[in-house]
Amino acid sequence: MPGIDDWTLTPLRIVDRFFEECGPTGEWKQKSQEFFENEASKPSVLKRLPWVNETPLHHLRSNQVVRFRGMVQDMFDNEFYLDKYEVKDTKTGAVRLRPGRYKDIAECGVGEELIMDSPRCEAGDRLTYYCVPVPGESQWVKDIYKERNPCLDEGSTSAGSSRLKRYMGNEEENAENCQGASGTGQTAEDQAESMEAEASSASGDNKRIRTGSNENSQNGGASTSNQGTAPDSTTNMNFPLPDMKGTPCLLKIYGDQSLPLNEIIEVVGILSVDPALAATPEQEGSEDCMSAMDIEEEAAHCPPPSLVPRIHALTVHSLKHTNPLLPPDPHTSADAGNVIGDMRETREDLRQILQEAFMGDALAAELMIAHLMSSVYIRQDVVAVGKYSVNVSGINKELLEQQYTTRLYQFLSTLVTQSHFLSMTLANMNTTTFIPKKDYKANRLVSGILQLGKHTHFVVDETALTAGQLDSKGVQNLTALGNVINWQKIDYDFQYHPLEQHTNIPVLILSEGKSMITSDAQIRLNPTHTDVSAAFCRVESKLTPDVLRKIRVYLTAARLIDYELSEDMQKMVQDDFVESRRSDNSISAEDLHNLLIIARLVTVSCGEKNLTSDVWRSVKILENERKLRLTSTN
Repeated sequence: MPGIDDWTLTPLRIVDRFFEECGPTGEWKQKSQEFFENEASKPSVLKRLPWVNETPLHHLRSNQVVRFRGMVQDMFDNEFYLDKYEVKDTKTGAVRLRPGRYKDIAECGVGEELIMDSPRCEAGDRLTYYCVPVPGESQWVKDIYKERNPCLDEGSTSAGSSRLKRYMGNEEENAENCQGASGTGQTAEDQAESMEAEASSASGDNKRIRTGSNENSQNGGASTSNQGTAPDSTTNMNFPLPDMKGTPCLLKIYGDQSLPLNEIIEVVGILSVDPALAATPEQEGSEDCMSAMDIEEEAAHCPPPSLVPRIHALTVHSLKHTNPLLPPDPHTSADAGNVIGDMRETREDLRQILQEAFMGDALAAELMIAHLMSSVYIRQDVVAVGKYSVNVSGINKELLEQQYTTRLYQFLSTLVTQSHFLSMTLANMNTTTFIPKKDYKANRLVSGILQLGKHTHFVVDETALTAGQLDSKGVQNLTALGNVINWQKIDYDFQYHPLEQHTNIPVLILSEGKSMITSDAQIRLNPTHTDVSAAFCRVESKLTPDVLRKIRVYLTAARLIDYELSEDMQKMVQDDFVESRRSDNSISAEDLHNLLIIARLVTVSCGEKNLTSDVWRSVKILENERKLRLTSTN
């Protein structure tokens, strides 16, 4: 078998070789997949694969192996393609079968033509998803991935780059005239030369044929896609958050692996950026056979590959986290202890820094650590257990004049891997799209700012809300935000019916008085000083590069600890609750539930798996102090 330098740059040769060795009716698909999965599991291989997220597309070439991380924003119906197709040598008349898997174009060699009506041609089907870069991904995460992105040799990309430039110069002409020779066993330089020769000699009857055909495009099904126009801006790329940047992709999966909406994934796959994929029905001369809606839908499913590349998946993995400083599963990694370090020591560093960020308020710092640890770990009926949304109230005008809420968010975004800041102005509430909505005309899911991946910290600045009237959309948005905070769900608007989607988004609300939206805990800020600039100068002085790295690792690793509540501790908690009820009958079952959640979060924040009596007592003290502060200020 070829070495890494060969197969990652020309993976279709592997498919061709297995196809020849096993025969068209043999196990060529299984053997190809096994080879790719085995190779793609090797760290030495992964380190050499370029990230589409961090690499300009003109530095990559079609049919090379790449990596991509992102979120499933939309899903299509099954797409049919030519799994095997027959080509004929125009000079000798000899015919041969070729594999069509991992291709968007049924490609022929020089002097060959495709036999479309051959009984030996076989169709297959594949799942197609529209994936966007991870919404709200922090800049520090992007920077680390960019630093680790392998440097591409000029020799390995020059042919691909020049090839792309030649094609992009005139996509219409190339879509009609080029014959493509990628995947035929030629070198990159030979491919480029072949394409030039074929482009100059190809006739109207001798062209490459797009192998994929979305079932929905033909039959009016219910698949979803990008907008019906070429995505020439971030708006048209259907990104969930405003001002998002990056490269989305159309992900094509073979086999029975399916992905849910909003899943954060990492993909190793074969890149497909052939400009012929951007050909519209008008270019293909089929506008007479299609309605205006069909044309719009076809355009929606075929955005220019120069903006939305196709990736044929070799492996797809759902990510537990997106922290580049940690292995995929930090607690099973051999060097987990060296990577994670002393959690209690790091926790104390974080507590002190958060206390400075919350203007000297130690209680707010403790509760903020619990909030940063929160994550839904189980659902009981409609209750999402593990969430801990926090409302920090009492942010006075003196702090607001110094832009405290914005500076606080900027600081928090340097710690977490994903976040978003919502300024809760009347204009934003009345005009911003919060809820994803199905567009049946373009047959796509139009994204909204609440379509986010798990563990995206959502910071709401309610201090920006002024007197005025929320219109119907504003009320709908406020309701949707409340559903995320209280139930960790959102009802997607499918026009004729809502489609409930579960979320796992920690929400922090910053407000002057008590928030209009109920949260799991309200903490009244008690600042010991009001100089915001001085406070964040102290934060920066304590947040050295080494401490910052430890905190970033800690916040992800601690949240992923497997927590257990032993039978002995369950009995102790129950007895304590009964005793507390005897002395104060206002204590409810909901209070016990909240205490158990906080106890879990404090336990894992200390790097422990099991609740102890000491942690339980400290949690009760924290909660009593929080409640006492609220009653004393009312």
